[in-house]
Amino acid sequence: MFKVKNVRPGILVIADAGLRLEPGRVKEVEELTPHMERAISAGLLARPEKDEDPPTDTNIKPKEETDGETDLDWSKLPAAEAISKVGGENDTARLKSHLANEKRRTVIDALKKRLVEVEGGDS
Repeated sequence: MFKVKNVRPGILVIADAGLRLEPGRVKEVEELTPHMERAISAGLLARPEKDEDPPTDTNIKPKEETDGETDLDWSKLPAAEAISKVGGENDTARLKSHLANEKRRTVIDALKKRLVEVEGGDS
């Protein structure tokens, strides 16, 4: 017996086994079919084990470590979220750094405006 878990955000259909798995659903099967093996290698299916939970928890960084990373890399955020972070930033060096790396026009405009506000408040 093998256990397989759908790790996709949507429904996964395994045609040769006649399976329809909802997101996050775990199913026990007698044997792994060729489609299942391909789905596992493609990262669509996972084979959960009883001791799987502890190793996955060790990969999660503490909040203190992740705060600095998210503050530095706004390029992965949606534009609206990046613009809202610009409003809370008071460090001119950081604003200039983000301005040099940013490519989205709306975020660049917000960075320039915030930089003028922060520099104007310092003098």
